[in-house]
Amino acid sequence: MFTQYVEEKKELLLAIAKDRKLSDLPKITQPTLIVWGDQDKIFPLELGHRLKRHLGENAQLVVIKNAGHAFLYEKPSEFHKPLKAFLLGSPKSPSITDENHNV
Repeated sequence: MFTQYVEEKKELLLAIAKDRKLSDLPKITQPTLIVWGDQDKIFPLELGHRLKRHLGENAQLVVIKNAGHAFLYEKPSEFHKPLKAFLLGSPKSPSITDENHNV
C-alpha cells in the first residue's frame, strides 16, 4: 500500500514529528478511542501507548495484532468490533483493551 514516493513520505513524516512532544497536545476530556496496528511502521506502537498515557483515563487503546498503519483495510472486523462497542457506549468489553492488551 502506498509504495510510491516512500522516501519522500518518510522525510515528510520526520519533518512533521521533529521537535514535537505529546505535552504540546491538548488534553481531551471526552471519551476517546485510540486504535493502533501493532506492526505500524509509520507510527510505532510506542507512540500509541504514549498518547494513551497522555490522554489518561478517558482514553482506551485498542491494539490490533498483525496489522500495520492501514489496519482499517487489513483487519476491518477487528477494527469495527471495538469501534461499535465504543460508539454504542457499552462497558469496556474484552475487545476494547487498555495499553497492556491486544485484540
